Amino acid sequence: MRGWLGRSILFRAGLAVSVIALLALSSAFSGAAIAWFSAGDAAAINTAGSLRMATYRLSWRLDQHLPPREMAALRDDFEARLEGTALRSVLDGQADAPLDRAYAGLVRRWHEQLAPALIGNDTATYQDNADDFVAQLDDFVLQLQRRSERKQQWQQTIQGCALVATVIILLLGLHQLHAGVLAPLHELLRVTRRFRNGDHRARIRYASSDELGQVAQGFNAMAEAIETSHRTLEQRVAAETEHLARANAALQLLYRSGRGIAAEPADAGFFQTLLDSFQLHLPGFGLSLRLHGNGKDDIPIVIHGRAPRASPGSGDGSAGAPGDASAAPALLVYAISSQKREVGELLACFTERQPPRRWERELIQALADLIGTAFSLERRRLQEHQLILFEERAIIARELHDSLAQALAYIKLQVARLQSMIRRGDDETALQTVSDEIREGLNDAYRQLRELLVTFRLKIHEGGLAQALAEAVDEFGRRGGFAVTAQIRPLAFALSGAEEIHLLQIFREALSNCVAHARAAHVWVTFEQVGAELVLQIEDDGVGLSDDFDQRHHHGLTIMRERAATLGARLAIAARQPSGTRVRLAFGPRFLRTADRPTADLRNPP
Repeated sequence: MRGWLGRSILFRAGLAVSVIALLALSSAFSGAAIAWFSAGDAAAINTAGSLRMATYRLSWRLDQHLPPREMAALRDDFEARLEGTALRSVLDGQADAPLDRAYAGLVRRWHEQLAPALIGNDTATYQDNADDFVAQLDDFVLQLQRRSERKQQWQQTIQGCALVATVIILLLGLHQLHAGVLAPLHELLRVTRRFRNGDHRARIRYASSDELGQVAQGFNAMAEAIETSHRTLEQRVAAETEHLARANAALQLLYRSGRGIAAEPADAGFFQTLLDSFQLHLPGFGLSLRLHGNGKDDIPIVIHGRAPRASPGSGDGSAGAPGDASAAPALLVYAISSQKREVGELLACFTERQPPRRWERELIQALADLIGTAFSLERRRLQEHQLILFEERAIIARELHDSLAQALAYIKLQVARLQSMIRRGDDETALQTVSDEIREGLNDAYRQLRELLVTFRLKIHEGGLAQALAEAVDEFGRRGGFAVTAQIRPLAFALSGAEEIHLLQIFREALSNCVAHARAAHVWVTFEQVGAELVLQIEDDGVGLSDDFDQRHHHGLTIMRERAATLGARLAIAARQPSGTRVRLAFGPRFLRTADRPTADLRNPP
């Protein structure tokens, strides 16, 4: 029982309610029982009172000398009430009981004194004993009243004790309600608010084995678990944040390094800077780049990172003590390959006790890949430069062969003809004609030479092809003295160097023809992307093409067609209405030539 009282609020509350109910029932039952037992006392008192009145009435009737029959009836009625159940039912049934002795005295006096006096019509004797008999009746009634009062006192005592016990139980219940329910609930609500506001160290100090105590213990256990989980999550968030920061720094480093590889030459200074920047993100490591020579006996080139790094026996004590074998620097070797050929190794020396972490190995491997990519890009740049150089030499040779070499061959033939005419002694007029042709050939050769020099000096600046076209429009507009309306739209992609040079040369040749032959007042220039093709169009309002115009006999137009053929472009030269000439070039650049994407998709993108 004591264990249940301590472990359960519900049991204590139920017990208190049960005790109060039991006390109430006991009080009610006791009252009912006493009232039931007291019912006979009232009847006995009434009967005793009626006997007292009957005593005096018999005395009065005796004085009136009633007939014997009536007196006998009165006497029998008195005796029946005296010895009836109303009086006998209140007796204790014990001869020595006061009430029983008083009743026995009444019966004895009645039978010994009063009843014989009535039978004998002895009025004097009857009246002498009547007062004593009434006194005995009063004593009997008084004892009955005292016994009834004692019963009422018992009832009052029982009800008072029940009331006091009920009040005590209620006070104890209120105290227990405040101490064992309200105070813990208030504490629980206060701690819950603190916990909700972020104080994860808040705990309930209420300790008990009852239900609220178990709730408090459960809350404290839950709070402890949440605080532990929160600390774990904070540590994980801090670790993830550190990991993300490290990954972001590594990505930025790789981005800067990749951009540097694409923009800078791969020389010793570049590799030195690259090693230094990576070594700053790898504390405790020493990075070195060793490059092999071309021959077996060549001495390798070694480049060391100059960034400060932890030395053995310093720092946080992660390295071993001097002389400790475990503190000997460990070495990681990463091969560097360029175009499937090994060109060297990246050496990473670390002196810490713990082995390199995964992200450090991955970052060093990325550095080795970047160095290999730098070598590959540098080799490809050299190859592209050589190809461009060879292509330009071929272009120069073709230009010289198609223009200046033919002009010089023509002059050489004219000189031989002149020499032959001089030996034959031809007249001066014929000689002058040949001399004029030679002079015209020399002027044409000189003009072609200047054009070739201008062509060979062309450069595409940082502004790209659009800026070069705009500069050519301004140059030839000033030279020709005509107005130019240009619609040059920059491209979203870059052309190759050969495509830009050929396109610019065709454009300049067309404008040069406008200056030299068209005698135009206005020129319209358009350059735009139409679907998967680039369209360059030059129109003028000059004299236009004559009916007997033969494009095969014009050296500049021939060069334009050859360049268009090199680009794989379509070149159309036609008359413009109402006057002038239209030159239209359309070609597909290498950037837009894809086998799995048709031209229609490029013209009508989804």
